[in-house]
Amino acid sequence: MGLSRRRFTQEFKLAAIQRLEQGISTAEVARAMEVNPNLRHRWRGEFRQGPGNAFPGHGQRRWSEGRIAELERKIAFLDHAAEKAS
Repeated sequence: MGLSRRRFTQEFKLAAIQRLEQGISTAEVARAMEVNPNLRHRWRGEFRQGPGNAFPGHGQRRWSEGRIAELERKIAFLDHAAEKAS
């Protein structure tokens, strides 16, 4: 039988970050909350990049700003090419 991935709520992740901000070590937080310390570092990084957009939910990663800019450039290029073709 395969292992299923654990899912953590936004509230759970924010609680873990709050403990770190209070000065509790990553190892202690990881042990207390039964999560991998590497995961904890990732959550903290995501939160620091954009606290309002951190942890959008349902395990779906949000698009990075770089990816959005890349897609916007492609759309502009295609729009320009379509105008030339008409």
